[in-house]
Amino acid sequence: MRTRFVLVTAATLTAVVGLLSLGPVAAQAASPGGAAPAAVTAAASTTGWVRLAHLSPDTTGVDVQLTALSGGQVVDSLSNVVYGQVSNYMALPQGTYVVSMAPTGHSMSTPVIQTSINVTAGTPITVAAYGKNADLHSVVFTDDLTPPATGQSRIRVVQASTSVPTVDIATTTGVVVASDAAEGTATPYANVPAGDWMLSLTGANTTSTAQVSLPPGAVSTLFVLDNASGGVTITSVTDASSVGDLPTGGIQTGGGATGVHVAQAGEGSSVVGIGVPVTAAW
Repeated sequence: MRTRFVLVTAATLTAVVGLLSLGPVAAQAASPGGAAPAAVTAAASTTGWVRLAHLSPDTTGVDVQLTALSGGQVVDSLSNVVYGQVSNYMALPQGTYVVSMAPTGHSMSTPVIQTSINVTAGTPITVAAYGKNADLHSVVFTDDLTPPATGQSRIRVVQASTSVPTVDIATTTGVVVASDAAEGTATPYANVPAGDWMLSLTGANTTSTAQVSLPPGAVSTLFVLDNASGGVTITSVTDASSVGDLPTGGIQTGGGATGVHVAQAGEGSSVVGIGVPVTAAW
């Protein structure tokens, strides 16, 4: 599973994301002259981040293509993305793009799902296909990487399970994480004490528990997904591990951050999965 990227230098990335996280005051203080370096300012004013997620439990592997609406140029592609996988973030110039998904190895001329997205400078987004194969939907989630306070972790819940229409999630000590979260939606972000949490999920005729690790200073998404036995599971993705980090990609079963690749065209990158086998069909 590969896509193509060009890496921006580590120094530029750290500066750009630090500015995005800390706001215009930090940008003015970024250089002795009171203004951000020109390269950093230009990157922050023209670049957004996109990652792609396959959240349809009975859909087989798909090839994904990202095309610029203006001119129709293919700017990125992924091959054989399967259920529960998410790509690394791609840094793209601000603008409108078309995301197309087709069964692996099939022509993109007849995609099974296609949607247009707007990439906004300085804003990371997650584009997901979800729902059963017979009724696929697409949704765009805005990923807010504002860092939490010291000793805190910042989380939200994305409800992508097709087994239950809504879910409630709380810690085993009674702290509510999500209430009546509906399929295809994301809850607002909330700050919680960092550490290992035991979560209890309840929905129509189902209950489950899961332990997640929420590192201090991190921003995470908790995905609710179907499992192979017809129930549901919770898995955590660390979107950003600390102040100054770019968004990180990959649904995973632990709390660790994954590698970051950004931008325009060049190097290969993989997608990461969580291992929730289900019956797949087109």
